[in-house]
Amino acid sequence: MMSKKIVPVVIPLSKMKMTLLFIGAVLFVILGLILIIYEPESINHSNRYAWIMKPFPRFLAGFVCVVFFGLAAITMLFRLFNKKPGLIINEKGIYDNSSAIALGFIPWKDIREVKMITVNHNKSILIVVHNPIDYLNKTTQWLKLRGLKFNFRYYDTPICISANSLQIKFDKLYKLVVDSVNQFKKN
Repeated sequence: MMSKKIVPVVIPLSKMKMTLLFIGAVLFVILGLILIIYEPESINHSNRYAWIMKPFPRFLAGFVCVVFFGLAAITMLFRLFNKKPGLIINEKGIYDNSSAIALGFIPWKDIREVKMITVNHNKSILIVVHNPIDYLNKTTQWLKLRGLKFNFRYYDTPICISANSLQIKFDKLYKLVVDSVNQFKKN
């Protein structure tokens, strides 16, 4: 009896979505710079929100915008030139390259459960693994590790896949991942 050859599913990164995210990040960097540099000529101190326009809070808000969105813009710029696919699903497991904190290959045997979460109207797929600490130990990059630990602390898994940078709609991606887990976990 001839076994059926399984064709891997390859989902590319969406250059359009990443370009839009890059442009958004650059706009927030510009906003941050304006907050740092621009000195308002008059402030109505009777307004209860006038404190935000005082020099220190304005500088702090601008600095946070520049640093956070500057890092996001740099990350998006690198990801725009990334030639690797965003996600590969095959008979061995899932290869995740969908985000800056993606951990790469996740074998089927490590996957315990697949969940969906919604945070601020953004849906994500949580891949709950049997050995999350092993996945946390896969990276030594400080910023990436912080993101993974955040995911682990709040969602009990470091692995979170979003369709935001992939050429696929979330609902289709979720169905594909769940169906693949069910299919390959049986084998």
